[in-house]
Amino acid sequence: MNNKSFSIANVIKYAGAFVACAIGSGFATGQEIMQFFSGQGIMSVVGTIVTTVIFAWVGGMFMKHGQEMQMENPNEISEFYFGKKFGKFFSIVFQVFLYGVYVIMIAGAGATLSEYFGLNPLVGRVGMALLAFITVIFGLSKITDVLGGLGTVIIVFAVGVGIYSFLSNMDGLAQASSVIPTLAITKTQGGWLWSSILYPGFNAIVVMFLTTSMGKTANSPKEALWGGVLGGVLFGAAILTMNLGIMANIGAVYSKAVPTLVLASRISPIFATIFSVIICCGIYTTTVPMLWGNVRMFAEDGTKKAVLIAAGLTALGLVLGMTSFKTLVNIIYPVSGYIGVVLFGFIAVRNHQLNKQMKAKNEETETEVAFEEEKAV
Repeated sequence: MNNKSFSIANVIKYAGAFVACAIGSGFATGQEIMQFFSGQGIMSVVGTIVTTVIFAWVGGMFMKHGQEMQMENPNEISEFYFGKKFGKFFSIVFQVFLYGVYVIMIAGAGATLSEYFGLNPLVGRVGMALLAFITVIFGLSKITDVLGGLGTVIIVFAVGVGIYSFLSNMDGLAQASSVIPTLAITKTQGGWLWSSILYPGFNAIVVMFLTTSMGKTANSPKEALWGGVLGGVLFGAAILTMNLGIMANIGAVYSKAVPTLVLASRISPIFATIFSVIICCGIYTTTVPMLWGNVRMFAEDGTKKAVLIAAGLTALGLVLGMTSFKTLVNIIYPVSGYIGVVLFGFIAVRNHQLNKQMKAKNEETETEVAFEEEKAV
C-alpha cells in the first residue's frame, strides 16, 4: 500500500459510505431530525452546525485511525480506543446498542411502507431483514461498494426534499418559533445544544466499526481522514436542510412516523413514491452495517458460522422489530448518545497519543539520518 497515494474518487466513495451508514431509517424518515432538532425550535439551526463539526471530526478520526492501525475486527477497534481493560466491556455495550439500531431499522422499514402504501408493516420488516441478511453474507468489500453508491443518491434526494420544503413555505419557518411550543412533539430532553451533541454521540457508535474498518482499505491516512471529514460535512448539510424543511411545515408533520414522506408528497405524488423507495434505501444502508457489526463480532466474513449467526440475529430482529418505530427512536438513541459522548473523550486522548508517537518517531528518524550523514563526512 502506497502511503503517499491520494485519490479524490476514493475520498468521495468513503464519504458516501459514511453518509449511507449514518443515515438509516431515523434520518431518512425525518423522525430523528424532528426529535433531535426541529422539535427544539429555531435554535436547532445553530445546533446543526455544532453537529456537523462533531461529525466531521469523528468521521475523520475513525477512518484515519483505521488506516494507521489497520484495524478491522470490532474487538480490535474497541481495545484501541478504550484499552484492553475496558475494551471488551465497551465492545459488548456497543454491540448491544448496534443490534438495537438494527431493530429500529427493521421497525422503520415497516412504518415507511405502511404509512405511504398502506401495506401491512410485516411486509417492510421481512423484506428489509432479508435484504440485509443477503448483503451481509457477501462480506465487507461488497458492503462498502454498495453503501458508497447509495449514500450519494440518498443525500441528493434528502437535501432536495429539505430545500424545496423550506423554500416553498418560508412563512412557515418564520412562524415555527411560536408554533413549535404549542405542539405535542416527541423530542429529546435537555434543549437544542445538548441534543446537537447527543445526535452525533449515538451516530458515532453506529458508524465506528464500519468506518474504521473501511479506513483500513484507504491508500493513506490523508485519504482516509478526508473521506471521513467530507462524509461528516455532507451529512451535516443534509441535517440542516432537512431540519429547515420540517420546521417550515411542522404543523403538518409533527405527528407522523415518516415526516419526509409528507414533505415529498407536497412536491408531487410521483416524487413521493420515488422518495419512499429512497427512504427504504436509507434504511437498508444502515441495517446492513449494524447486522454486519454484530456478526463480525463472532465470526469471519464468508464462513458458515457467520451465515448461521446472521440468520439467527435476523430472526430475532424481526420479532423485536414489532415495537413502535417512534418509541424505539425516542428511547434507544438518546441513551446511547451519552455513551457516545464518553467515546468522544477516548477518541481525543487516543489521537493525542498517536500524534505524540508519530512526532517522536519522526524525530528519531531525523536524528538517525543526521548521524549517518555526519558519519559519511
